[in-house]
Parts: sequence; structure tokens; C-alpha cells
Amino acid sequence: MSQANPAVISPSQKQVPVREDGVLLKLWQNPKSRYSMIILLIVIAVGIMGPWFAPHDPTKPYYESLLAEPSAEHLLGTDSIGRDVFSRLLHGTRVTLMVAVMAVSITFITGTFIGVTSAFIGGVVDTVLMRIMDILLAIPNIIMAMAIVAILGPSLTNAMIAVGIAGIPKYARLTRGSTLAVKSSGYVEASRAVGTSNARILLFQIMPNIMSTLLVYTTLQIGIAILDTAALSFIGLGAQPPTPEWGTMLSEGKEYISDAWWLATFPGISISIVVFSVNILGDALRDILDPKSN
Repeated sequence: MSQANPAVISPSQKQVPVREDGVLLKLWQNPKSRYSMIILLIVIAVGIMGPWFAPHDPTKPYYESLLAEPSAEHLLGTDSIGRDVFSRLLHGTRVTLMVAVMAVSITFITGTFIGVTSAFIGGVVDTVLMRIMDILLAIPNIIMAMAIVAILGPSLTNAMIAVGIAGIPKYARLTRGSTLAVKSSGYVEASRAVGTSNARILLFQIMPNIMSTLLVYTTLQIGIAILDTAALSFIGLGAQPPTPEWGTMLSEGKEYISDAWWLATFPGISISIVVFSVNILGDALRDILDPKSN
């Protein structure tokens, strides 16, 4: 029996396969992810400090410069009522990032709770929760977000809530599958055999071991949240004028696409660059954190 105890305890000591110290280094060594990180760091810096350096008030109209082309005075031109596009783009960076982060936070917290609860408790709880998630999964994200905003009313806050709720079903399903895989592993069963409490198993074995999967999906979800929020604002269900938000700017510019190309071009390019960079970073994280690739 004295030789059996180490054999039982040692698997339970096996912790997270994620090597956090080397993740950033590996991301930096990959050219694609390195450039993506640099772009995202610049975007974050612009979101934080950009409004302080904006040359004009983003909501102030300059009636003498309606639909003015890009120039030294207005670097990216002006819109239909003379507002500076460059200043609105800088202010919109903060708004877009804030909404995306808050929406993903709602998805992460709620989806993780539902998925872990469903897998860890099992039984009737698991069946009921997953059937509800299955029903919600049948509805496309953007349609569900539109329905929620239609009920709550058009606004930036409600769009953020709607996008966050719309992403919960997929996140809950992913979390449940990852939790079940870890829950049935040998070292968790060994921990139960030596009397480890459920709370300790959940906090120190299950959560750390599913975090790499959740981190990858969360990164990708940021890009989805930016697109969905911009889509809601584009159709008038998100940010309301005169709030400078990329989707709203894109919507305002579509009416003048042939006469004032800069109105829709620069917000569209900004959305594309950020989403593209986030997706590349998410793919790189998946390759690094996937144990099969190591």
C-alpha cells in the first residue's frame, strides 16, 4: 500500500499543460502573430490616448467644409455635415474596443459558468441547460443580437449586451466539452479517490486545464464582437448619432460612396485591419496552446 499512494497522488499533481512563460515569446517569434500584436498594441494605444490628440471635436460640424476631401486641415476629410473624419475615427477606436471587450466579457463569464456547471453537475441540470443552448444555437448570432436590441431598444449599451448574449451558446458548448474531457481524465479521478473536494478539483484542475481553449476562443470572439457591433450600428440598432463609432461611420458613408469615398473607406479599413489581426493572433495562440502541436 505504501507504493500505491504515490502512484495515486502523482497524477493528481499533474497540472496545466500550458507553458505561460513561453507563450508571448513564441507569439513574438512568429512573424504573422508578431505583426498582429504590434498592430493591436497600436490600436489599443490609439483607443486610450487617441482622443487626447484628435485635432478636432468629433461632433463639431464645420459648415464651410462639407464633404471636404482629405487635406492638411482635415487629414481624412469631412463628412456630410463637416465633421472631421480623422477625429471621429480616433474617438471611435475607443468606443469600438470598449464595446467589444465588454461584450466578450459577458460571453466569457456567462458562457463559462453555464458550461462548467452543466458538465460538472451533470444529470437533469446538464440536459436542461444544453437543450436551451441548442435552441439558441439554431439562431444566427446577428439575428439573435438584432432581436435582443429590438426588445431593449437601439443604443450602444444594448448592442453590447446583445452581442455578449448572442455569443453565450457556442461558448457554453465549448466550455462543457472541454470540462467533460478534463473531468474524465485519470488525474481528476485519482484526486477524487484520495478525497479531494469538488471545489478544489474545479478550481485547481479543471479550470486551469480548460483555460487555454477558452483563451483561444475568447481572442477570436473579440473579432466577432467587433463585426457584430459594427453591423448593428450599420443598420441603426447600435451606436446612435452623433456617437463616433466605426459601424455608424460606415453607415453614414454609404450614402456618399461615389462622391466622398473617404467616408466609408477609412472606417471599413479600420474594422478589417483589427478583425484580421485578432484572427491571426487567435490562430497563432491555438497552434501554441494545442498540446498536439508541441
